[in-house]
Amino acid sequence: MLFEDNIIFLVLKVMITFTGTIGMMISTTDFRFAKSKPLGIVILGSYTLYVIISTYAIIYFLDYEYFLRVFLITISCPAVLLMHNISNEPFPRLVFTRTTHILVSLYIAATVTLLNTALHGTELSDILLRLLVYLLIILFDFHFVRRIYLDSISMVRKGWGVLSLIPCALIILAVTLAFYPEHYTKRPEGIVMIYLLGAVIVIIYAAIGGYLFMQYHRLAAEQNREILEWQVQNIQRETANIETLAEQTRIIRHDTRHILSTIGFLAENKDMQAILDFIKTTAKIPDIPEAFHYCNDPVLDATLSSYLKSAKESGISLETSLSIPDKLPVDSAELAICFANALENAIKCCENLPENERKIIVKCIYKPKLMFEIANPYKGKITFDKNNLPKSSESSLKIGSRSIMAFCEKHDAFYAFTAENGWFKVTVAL
Repeated sequence: MLFEDNIIFLVLKVMITFTGTIGMMISTTDFRFAKSKPLGIVILGSYTLYVIISTYAIIYFLDYEYFLRVFLITISCPAVLLMHNISNEPFPRLVFTRTTHILVSLYIAATVTLLNTALHGTELSDILLRLLVYLLIILFDFHFVRRIYLDSISMVRKGWGVLSLIPCALIILAVTLAFYPEHYTKRPEGIVMIYLLGAVIVIIYAAIGGYLFMQYHRLAAEQNREILEWQVQNIQRETANIETLAEQTRIIRHDTRHILSTIGFLAENKDMQAILDFIKTTAKIPDIPEAFHYCNDPVLDATLSSYLKSAKESGISLETSLSIPDKLPVDSAELAICFANALENAIKCCENLPENERKIIVKCIYKPKLMFEIANPYKGKITFDKNNLPKSSESSLKIGSRSIMAFCEKHDAFYAFTAENGWFKVTVAL
């Protein structure tokens, strides 16, 4: 039952569907105007007023079925553009996610209409059922989908242009099946076709989810590969330094043997003045450069040396106090990657600061347990998600933070990200 003679009910039904769809969009949106809430409220309020007026006008002067055939142009397209203007998302990814929300909302609205018709419901039952379903969907999006989307899917940067075409095409197909040549409630075969299309949509999105999952893990693997390359390069550099030191030591030992032989010959002739003059001449023996190490484990030492050297080259002041045992409680490569992610995040944060404010403090103890803390100053406001991970528009920072969390969860370790008094700290205790 469409209750097409009750225009107030129809407008109210459209507004509930519209509000529910916007609520689904907002639940997974990182707003550009987060610091200016009044501006965001004014923009959304103005758009809502436009939807009410345009919907009433189309239904009043034409009819409800005509409105259903053109709502993609009058409501959906402006909604996508609105979200583009008030969010930080790249446009192709925004089109994919927002049109997906619209597609889901179409099926929710259709299912509610069919249920109310099957139960011989009234306008009131339709409104109440619609409110309940959208409220549950929005809560689900906010508590579950939001974390997965903002923390994982949003890290994928490429491929959204092609993916965005899929929900757009599916929406057009669904609207065509539902409202042409007449409303689906008047055509039993139309209802069957709509839900057969729904099954196909589920399969398509399962495939898309698999693709995005692989993309995310590819990015994480790529970052870990870069970290390992840094480690290998630093180990090779340290090996070259050791070989240079060994060669210099052999030369000095060789020269020292000749010096001692000469001194011995002069001593046998009791020519003390010649001995003193010879010692003065040969006193300038080149110093053997010291090889500095942070720990005895070659992989972890290479990682620390590489990233701390990179920090110095970026003009970052370092304060280090590292006490690392010879025997580590976990695999050294995994611990090195954990250190690398924390240091890389700190370096990138410091590079955005004035040179006189760049500083990283690295502390590590191993009694009573291995624990390290990396701190750096920051500007602005840092917010955290439900896993206590810092939110950031930088995909590499998100991946780094989630990698640290995954490492700690794997080894049942404690981790904490804190932002207090202008200092951001990462703490890990094994």
